[in-house]
Amino acid sequence: MVAIARISPALFVVIATLSAAPAQAQIASTKPYASLFLIREADVAGVPGEAKLALPPLAAAATTVPSLPSEKAIGTTPRGLRPALYAGLVTLQALDTHATFRAIDAGHREQNSLMQWTIEHPAAFISMKAAATAVTVLAAEKIRKRYPKRAMVFIAAVNAAYAAIVVHNYKVPVH
Repeated sequence: MVAIARISPALFVVIATLSAAPAQAQIASTKPYASLFLIREADVAGVPGEAKLALPPLAAAATTVPSLPSEKAIGTTPRGLRPALYAGLVTLQALDTHATFRAIDAGHREQNSLMQWTIEHPAAFISMKAAATAVTVLAAEKIRKRYPKRAMVFIAAVNAAYAAIVVHNYKVPVH
């Protein structure tokens, strides 16, 4: 059970990264999300007069491309959300580092097998935490270029996982 709690941030990173991959089979369209709106009001302005009468209602509707929100409206996230989530990640990493050193000083040991060797070298431990934070932010930025909302969900999920770890670490009794 403890091992699952320790690898859960890695699982969040892997799952979020895999789910952010673009779909392989997409309907060709010049407008984003046009394939999601197959039936809308029939706008047969571009169809010649005789052809309008020959088209059944669904076929006429399928020939139109629905009106969509602008590209800018699709790709935006609330202002200030990204810096707040990144600052939260840095804060949670610092709290995790503090809680880990606090537990080690109290005589406990690191449960994460990937980090056990760094406990004897605090500079290495802090460097690993900084590297993990940087890689997570870089991954989120890479996802954000194409899927801005997914990137924010990804960072929020990582923050939630680290918050659970920090709460667990601070619950460890210090003698």
